[in-house]
Amino acid sequence: MKTIQIFVALAILLLLSACSSKSINMYTLTPSPSQMHAAGARYSSIRVEYPKGIEDTMGTRIYYTRSDLTQSYYLYNQWSDSLNRLILSNLIEALQSNRIAKHVLDYASEANADYDLETTIYRFEHKITPQGSYADISIGLRLLRNRDKKILKSRRFNYLIPCKSTDAKGFVEAANEAMHRLSTQMLTWLRR
Repeated sequence: MKTIQIFVALAILLLLSACSSKSINMYTLTPSPSQMHAAGARYSSIRVEYPKGIEDTMGTRIYYTRSDLTQSYYLYNQWSDSLNRLILSNLIEALQSNRIAKHVLDYASEANADYDLETTIYRFEHKITPQGSYADISIGLRLLRNRDKKILKSRRFNYLIPCKSTDAKGFVEAANEAMHRLSTQMLTWLRR
């Protein structure tokens, strides 16, 4: 009899814990729509290297910083994939859809590429201050010629986009706006 009572008590506890668990909101960075239409490819082949950044912030957690310089992450909100991979796929999509190169390869490809596009993520966080809420994003790009490993171009793109709300959803909307601007400015920069 005691065994049945213990079993029923455990079943009720499991049922209650399952009902009270909060769901996790998953967010992604949406690729920018094709904004530039080129007459022809500027480069023969570009390999987009895996983005580098501060290791702690490159996972699936969405980080925020308060004005008192405390940093934390949203408990029930996260990226759908690691931040590195989301940014990588956005850069590749922008390059492919605008035909800036005949061939756009990702870092895992074993094919030879004439150029490498290196990415460094310096900041990608939600900044919350008494003055407002912002997506604070800073990404550096370098274009290297592979035959002599010469850096042909280097630029850091910085964005401070106001958020409509001080939650993860507001930040993700502003971060997507920053990524759309980055795609447009990157393509213009690479065409020069």
